[in-house]
Amino acid sequence: MHVEFGNSFKKYYKTGNFWCDLYPMTKLILCLTVALSTIVMNNWIYGFSLCLFYFIFAFFTGHGKQFTKTFLILFVIIGLFLEVIRQVGMRTGNVTPMFEIFGWTWYRESFITSLDVSSYMLGFAGGMLLFFDTTSMRDLMYAFEHMGVSHVTSFIMLSSMQNIIDLRKTSVTILESQKSRGIETDGNVFVRAKAFFPTISPLMLGAFSSTEEKSIAMDARAFSVKRKHTFLRELKPMTKIEKILCLLFSLALISMIVWKIAAALIK
Repeated sequence: MHVEFGNSFKKYYKTGNFWCDLYPMTKLILCLTVALSTIVMNNWIYGFSLCLFYFIFAFFTGHGKQFTKTFLILFVIIGLFLEVIRQVGMRTGNVTPMFEIFGWTWYRESFITSLDVSSYMLGFAGGMLLFFDTTSMRDLMYAFEHMGVSHVTSFIMLSSMQNIIDLRKTSVTILESQKSRGIETDGNVFVRAKAFFPTISPLMLGAFSSTEEKSIAMDARAFSVKRKHTFLRELKPMTKIEKILCLLFSLALISMIVWKIAAALIK
């Protein structure tokens, strides 16, 4: 058993899902090109169709519940906010009324414009969200280091992202401990603020002590040694098929840009 556990680190790390097992830079290029295509197209049908694809694909990768929860929040914030702002702020070009809400007339032109804007914003955000939901930061930093990025830079980026997650978990733990002591933490904004501000001091002290512990651990692992570092977990390098996919997606994005520019010049 111990031998099998040791031998597992001699193999490339795999999750069993074809998308999650792709090289991080492959996933980044594919997601980024698809996300940027929504900005280039600037069409609500294309943008929202892509958002629907994100939902289906996220469930296929096993991250559907996490993706849906975050993306629906973005949809409400971005979609509804832009719709209201466009209906209020767009004074010219509104000639086709759609319906009225308490005497407030909604126009078709503002509605379509807000759909176009919100679709490419959600399309871009969805592509990036799908990438970060299916790619761990340690794997992304691994890919960056193999591209020549300093291990110090990659550690700072990884540590910063991890600190945000750790601080959030710690704040929830502190609030739960306060609730167990009878302190009111639920209610209106003022009650929540009154319960939250006392947690800032232990939260910051915990963050400082955590930083010190990490620096000691890094020194013990010879982090500052001027030589090539090793990795406990190795990822499979980018294959030829992945390189071809990245090239095809990049060419498709460039073709979209050229087509949109040519169409604008013809008009």
